Amino acid sequence: MGSDNSLKVWVMTNEFQPNIVGGLGIVATYLSQMLSKTGVKIKVLCSGSSGKLVVSKPGGNMHIVRIPKKAPPFRHSARAFKANAVLRAAAAAGLGKPDLIHIHSTEFADAAAAAGNKFRVAIVYTCHSNVSAGIRSPHGKNQARLIRQARRIVVPSRWQAAATSRLYGGVRGRIAVIPHGVNAVSRHTGGTPEHLLFVGRLIPSKGIKPLIKAVAILSRSRKNVRLTVVGSGSDRYMNHLRSFAKQLGVSERIRWTGSRPHHAIQRMYASYGAVIVPSGKESFCLVALEAMANGVPLVSTLSGGLREFVNNRNAQVIRSVNGESIARAIAAAWGNKEATKRRRLYAKAVAARYRWRKVALRYKSLFFDLKKARTP
Repeated sequence: MGSDNSLKVWVMTNEFQPNIVGGLGIVATYLSQMLSKTGVKIKVLCSGSSGKLVVSKPGGNMHIVRIPKKAPPFRHSARAFKANAVLRAAAAAGLGKPDLIHIHSTEFADAAAAAGNKFRVAIVYTCHSNVSAGIRSPHGKNQARLIRQARRIVVPSRWQAAATSRLYGGVRGRIAVIPHGVNAVSRHTGGTPEHLLFVGRLIPSKGIKPLIKAVAILSRSRKNVRLTVVGSGSDRYMNHLRSFAKQLGVSERIRWTGSRPHHAIQRMYASYGAVIVPSGKESFCLVALEAMANGVPLVSTLSGGLREFVNNRNAQVIRSVNGESIARAIAAAWGNKEATKRRRLYAKAVAARYRWRKVALRYKSLFFDLKKARTP
């Protein structure tokens, strides 16, 4: 297993910089990078966009192996990488024996199990959220397998811990709550108050449709209101949203940017008057935390894990996920500049508690405890 003061961790994730779709990829990337800076030897096994195996070593304790997400290594019917293909890629890259397997993505469920059995090491599964397609879907079956196999299941909020326990059961004593981290980029904001920003996947639970309705309501009295939407969704849902905006007469007020690199989004925050988080369900919500860390006024619901760090002292709270309620919250933030300023300052102080180094050290402590427990 190596010396007591060393730790080698295989990280398995579908998303890893620069191939990031959402919060999972951000967490997998920043957490792995920070763990490597604390001395942990990180070996990342992730999906690659090229048609061949790509191995890189960006420096320090980081080693990255990108596996083509296509046949034969990937089975599209099961939405999973083949275990043998992943193990062969690890061997070809000379990754050696891990002390622990840390998995973020359900696509690597079979590979994590195979590696855990082969090397007789513990599996830690960071469950970012319960799969939206349901437990009988391929992703759901993979997640259920991970829940059964993991020695520890890390979730970002107490809300997500309860949701995971209700859905799968049998997790008593194996769940650990470790929130996600954040890095501040901007030091001040200079955005026009009426220029609003939404960042996230374009799915119904994120509240984007009622937000469009809110823009229509606000436009009756605020002629300069604008909304920038960063993110993507299915073609069908995107067309539905665009048609809805056209129906309400606000198409010209909404800018759809599609997905943007995370570093580009970080630079965008300071240019907006507020970040809007109208979600009906969130396991944590990195976007809210990033807005707080960057000093941007936050207008947000308290859904799910949001309630654990967002409140009326650091954000203008959206009481209900409908257009009228969202519009009232945004208008309230505009109407009380002093309260909004106080909230921004308090939000930055709260976000400072969630720095990536602090988060990484909690993971590192968990990893060492599991390693020691399996050392003869």
